Amino acid sequence: MSAAEYLKGPCQHCGNSLEFPGDGLGQSTSCPHCGQTTVLQADVITADGSAEPRRRSSGKLIAITVLLLAIGGGAIGVFVFRKPTERAGENEPPPKIASSPEATLLVSNVPPPVRSLTPKSIDDLKAGPITFEKAKNSSLVYAVGTLRNQSDHQRFGVNIELALTDARGNKAGTAKDYRAVLEPRQEWRFRALVLDSKATAATVSNIREE
Repeated sequence: MSAAEYLKGPCQHCGNSLEFPGDGLGQSTSCPHCGQTTVLQADVITADGSAEPRRRSSGKLIAITVLLLAIGGGAIGVFVFRKPTERAGENEPPPKIASSPEATLLVSNVPPPVRSLTPKSIDDLKAGPITFEKAKNSSLVYAVGTLRNQSDHQRFGVNIELALTDARGNKAGTAKDYRAVLEPRQEWRFRALVLDSKATAATVSNIREE
């Protein structure tokens, strides 16, 4: 297994997706999402895309399903609660519309609803400083930092990749982490697993949204 090959698999406790270098397969680590100890088990995924298609996290599907259920439930609630009122007023005359100059002025001064016209951009995802942290009761080390969604859009399948260097500035591999859903104007505290013991610093090399 080459150093460039990455694997991806679920946490045994919360089910969230973990992406890690192939050398970490079978090791125990703290889940960056729920904090519990899990064994790194993998679906097939490689960094150069030559392996089988990756299994995406179910977090995105769950978020969409919950959203659809919420919309459907709201529509049913409006129908149930408004229907008796509409029936009770079937024989009532329509309300009179004010035609005074004062009423016309008030209506004309109501501002239109403000809608965001800014499209999604990967530049809206901003990373902060990155530090190294050692997991409790473990020899594993993580590169830890924050990634903020500065847009008004939900972001799905957010991947962050870090370039690692040693004390002399030489390359010491890479580290990755994954977030299924990042809400608008919210921060994500990522924890990317570091397997090269020589690595002392990390910088963001790539951020993408699936």
